[in-house]
Amino acid sequence: MLNNKVFNSANIRAMHETMTRLYEAARLLHGVTTPTELARLLNVSPQAVNNWERRGISAAGLLDAQDKIGCSATWVMTGQPPMLLESNPPAVEVNSPNSEQKLGEIADSASADTRTMASGNDASTMTSSQRLRAALHDKGLTSSEIASVAGVGIDAASKWMEGEGPEITLAQAVSIQNTYGVNAVWLTKGKGDPGITVRFTDEFRPIPITKWRAIPVVGRAQLGDNGHWADLEFPVGHGDGYIDFPTQDPNAYALKCEGDSMRPRIKAGEFVVIEPNQPIEPGDEVLVKSKDGRVMVKEFLYKRAGRTHLISANDAHKPIALADDEIEKIHFVRAICRPSSWRPE
Repeated sequence: MLNNKVFNSANIRAMHETMTRLYEAARLLHGVTTPTELARLLNVSPQAVNNWERRGISAAGLLDAQDKIGCSATWVMTGQPPMLLESNPPAVEVNSPNSEQKLGEIADSASADTRTMASGNDASTMTSSQRLRAALHDKGLTSSEIASVAGVGIDAASKWMEGEGPEITLAQAVSIQNTYGVNAVWLTKGKGDPGITVRFTDEFRPIPITKWRAIPVVGRAQLGDNGHWADLEFPVGHGDGYIDFPTQDPNAYALKCEGDSMRPRIKAGEFVVIEPNQPIEPGDEVLVKSKDGRVMVKEFLYKRAGRTHLISANDAHKPIALADDEIEKIHFVRAICRPSSWRPE
């Protein structure tokens, strides 16, 4: 159902597992459905997102994702629940022999730590070791306990507890977060609150999908380059049945697809939901209607020198370029729906 080329069966298997989870969180929590939207949300380049898909999200990107999307860095890295990150928790429950009795204290004192640090140095100006000391120095932990959790030597842990020593790495921060409930983003970047909830017993609370509407099917789109499928062309609000789909575009409409140029992304007989009011960007799938009557679903590549360049998901079909004055309309494809989504009027 997503307009995102990475969400097909072939690419999803090849994508790094951390990005599979990140896309899931971004979709559920922010409605993000394309790599471009994800890049905009995290304030990184689309190329960075493309690199993460192949090699895995970077350490900086992981922390930004936790801070800006609200998903747990631990969950993105390992798949270990919960997915959601909750600040200012009522309690912390982690099965750890080193901290079972101390986690509640750490979580409950997060706001107090924040007030203490606000009266002195701002957290963002402190080093990670200084933030660690501020969060844990009065919890009765020993250097050996912290060394065991973070996977460092006792000497390094002792320096941390004095607010000195080397910067804390992402992996070490996540281990500390898992055991002691100290926010890894706050620890490494000084952003957010010191305390988080890390609970394995959270109830399942799915985010409901709203704004479902009956989207009229107004025609057919040929997925090959030589099709002329525009025989229905009913006005929006009327047509050959409906597709139920959540959209905020009041002029959204649907088309039934024929042909094979977008396989395996779009198969013959499936429907595409079109949002004409959504701006298009390179990499988006689009509906293109030429003035000679052709109606095609393609991937928008770029515009240059008065020509619009389009490609197909199926490599057997060559890229095409249309002069701008040949195009009657070019609209954003929001989603692909199975034939079973169709219902009569």
